[in-house]
Amino acid sequence: MSMEVYSFLPCKTLEPYVQKYLIIESEGGIENRILPNSNLVLSFQLSGNLRSEETNTLYDLPRAGIAGFRKSPRKIIYSRNSSALLVILTEIGAYAFFKEPISEFYGKTVSLEDLIPTSLVRKIEEQLFVCKSEEGRISLIETFLLQNRKDRIIDPIIKQTLFKIQSHKGNIKIKDLTQGLPISLDSLEKKFKTSIGTTIKHYASLLRIQSVIRSHSREKNLTDLAYLAGYFDQSHLNKEFKLYTGQSPKEFFQHPQNW
Repeated sequence: MSMEVYSFLPCKTLEPYVQKYLIIESEGGIENRILPNSNLVLSFQLSGNLRSEETNTLYDLPRAGIAGFRKSPRKIIYSRNSSALLVILTEIGAYAFFKEPISEFYGKTVSLEDLIPTSLVRKIEEQLFVCKSEEGRISLIETFLLQNRKDRIIDPIIKQTLFKIQSHKGNIKIKDLTQGLPISLDSLEKKFKTSIGTTIKHYASLLRIQSVIRSHSREKNLTDLAYLAGYFDQSHLNKEFKLYTGQSPKEFFQHPQNW
């Protein structure tokens, strides 16, 4: 069983909100383990059926939906002859398209019909079904996103906080984030969760784990990786790593999965 993945970059206007688009096709059906991500994802099923399994619960994914932040991995099950178009949002992307507090999506995959008028969702689903070219489908999605973009400007303080966390690869003390900012830590936490979709601590933890995964090589042992990422010791890394991947670092790196 195999899977074909095609990647596309957004147009200039959507670059602040969209990291990339993926079109995924599975002829024979496949099960794909998805790690918790630091980006929210919009999904549109093009053909077949997609299901999600997490915490021993199996359910059908909405034909069009948005997946919020998660703390643990889940399995996406593609039926035979299935395909999907994914919109990988930037950290501020969801805030630009939805009026709801982004934290409401946490731990969920929410149907777009609960967020956007059903007629608009049905229209894009029909257009995507009729269109058979990958480039044409990306163009349709971009038109849909531009039409649904809200007149919301994210607080510059949140942008600055994101930059600080990202530049430290998540290895930063939360109390240090308010240095030089005209805001209390409590207020920053609330604004961040509402705008980005999760807590500062969880977001930073995701970046730290991702940094460990990217930094791994045969030349570096796990203890070195732990200290480089700012963990107290390897056991601290092991505990957090297993929470986010479902495996110990040793098990994970024996059979790495890149996306």
